[in-house]
Formats: sequence, C-alpha cells, structure tokens
Amino acid sequence: MDKKRFIHEAYWLRAISCLAVVTSHAVNTTLTNYEDSTTQFVEYVLIFIRFMVFFGTPTFVFISELILAHAYPNGIPKDFFIKRIKFLLLPFFFMALIFGFITTDSMTEALNQIFLNIFFGGFFGYFILIIFQFYVLHAFLNQMLNNLSPKPVLLVSFIINGLYLAYFNFTEPMNIPFGEQIWKTGYWVPFLGWFFYFCLGFYCGRHFEKLKGTLIKYKKILPLLPILFLIIIVILVRKDILIIVSSKRVDMILYTVSIIFVIISIVAKFKEIPKVILFISKYSFHIYLLHKIFLYYLQPISFLHPFLYFLLAYFYCIIGSIIVSIVLSRFTFSQYLIGKTLNLPPNKVKN
Repeated sequence: MDKKRFIHEAYWLRAISCLAVVTSHAVNTTLTNYEDSTTQFVEYVLIFIRFMVFFGTPTFVFISELILAHAYPNGIPKDFFIKRIKFLLLPFFFMALIFGFITTDSMTEALNQIFLNIFFGGFFGYFILIIFQFYVLHAFLNQMLNNLSPKPVLLVSFIINGLYLAYFNFTEPMNIPFGEQIWKTGYWVPFLGWFFYFCLGFYCGRHFEKLKGTLIKYKKILPLLPILFLIIIVILVRKDILIIVSSKRVDMILYTVSIIFVIISIVAKFKEIPKVILFISKYSFHIYLLHKIFLYYLQPISFLHPFLYFLLAYFYCIIGSIIVSIVLSRFTFSQYLIGKTLNLPPNKVKN
C-alpha cells in the first residue's frame, strides 16, 4: 500500500478498539473469578465498564472496510484474497482448534466445540469470518456503491442491520437444529449483523478527508453523543427491556459509531502518532487472537481486590500476548498460525 494512502487515525482506532476488547474480556474473567466474593457496587462498576467498551469488535469490523475502501479505490490487487486466506483464515482455523481443545475435557467435546467455533461464532475469533465476508462484499459491491449516493445506502443498511439484530435480541430461539446456538452466538457471523459498519466504512474510506473535516468542525458537541447513547443502553438494561450482554445489541450501533467519530475528531489534531499507539496497533491482531488464552488460565487471587485483579488480568494478557507474538515471529510458519504483525506508517502525519 502506498504510504500516502495510510489513514493515520485508523491506527488510533485499531489500538483503542483492541484495548477495548481486552478490557471487556478482563472484566468477564474478573466477574467469573469473583462471582461469590464481590460487592454489588464493584460488580455494577465492572459491568458498566464492560458496556462502555463493547464498541471494540464493531470498530475492528468498521476499520477493515475503512482501510480497504481508502487504499484500493480502483479495485483490489490480484493477490488480495490469497494473502488474506493465508494470514487471516488459516490463523482463524488454527485458533478455533486451539480453543476447542483447551476449553473441553474430551475428544468428542473438543470436536463439537471446534465445529461451533468455526461455523457458529463459538469463540471470539468469529470477527475474522465477518471481515472476510466484507472482503468478498467489497469485491462485488465496490463499483455499485461508488455509483450510489451515500445517504440512502447508509439509511437502508442501518435499517437492515438494526432489524436483523433486533430480531435476535428480542425473540426466543426457534425449535430448529442448532437453534439455541444460533440465538446465542451463531447470528453474530453473517454479515447482515454488521452491514451498516461495512457501508459506513466504505463511504468514510472513500471520503475520509471530508469526513474528518466535518467531525473536527463539530468536535465540541460530538462527545455528548456516546454519553447519550450509553445512558439509553443503561436504561434499557436496568428496565429489563434489552438484557443481551454483548456488542451485538441493536442499541450498540449508534453508540459504536459515535465513539468512532469522537476518536477521529480528537486524534486528527495530532501531528505524530504516539509510539505506544503504533506499538499496540502493530500487535493488535495477535493480542486479539491470543489474550483469552492467558485469561482462560488465570486463577482467582483471593487477597486481591477485584479492581486490582481486573488491572492485573488486563496487563497480564496484553503483555503475554505480545511476548508470545515476538517469540513466535522468529519462525516463518507462525504467520500462518497467529497472523502477521501490522505494517506501520511514517510516525509523522503529513498534511
């Protein structure tokens, strides 16, 4: 990719969304390991933090199309899919196997879990399948979307996305094969649950400088939007109207988009990308794929307060994932197991 086609703000988005995903999983680990020994106040604070960071995975999905639409305005390269099969799909299948075996106690259970991991969103690596669907959609829809006005496309995609999520959010599982699993995690995999992020990412990538200018113009009032949408989410949860605990809630769409826009409006003023942001971005894919292995084996520590345990879990799984990534990167075959590290742009932002 030509350096001039880098979107520097995407590195901020990727790093922040990666850390958000880790935060939500560190909260889950803490709540599980302190289930019977924490106060209601601590539990509520951790749950609130978890809801705050549910924008992580949707933002990852948005970034994939943002970068693709911006970097390849005239069509994808010939070797595009070959590279992504090798460095995205192969790691997905490998991690699906790993998590199938480490989370079960017998070969039969492992094979069943591996099947669910691959086809029904049985583990967090499902986002790779979503991104790959977006690659296929981009290849087929690129020219058509270029010729259509963004506003009606975004409106229609928002309605489709919203209705799809609302259906699974507000209905009970059907009495069909794998019905329970489909309503639990399976509906996460089809692109319809993320279609608005795809269309938004496409047009934001195509017109990024114009978008950035608009967001900067309204940067003082933009932060009010995620606060408003988060309040709505809290009310819906507290009133037991929508009790789904995941980023696949229908009310997460606007919250996630508002967070993305706020981040872009804030970081656009930076003339340099901080090294820590570049570092996290570089290893973000590896952190995403590996961090839950470390959390899975993290045991309760009775003398630690839940908040301190949460911080320990958070930094422990990030540092552990990066160390494993650095060690394995010495072996060429590792890129087919855990993917490649990200190519980084020039540190300084060129206007």
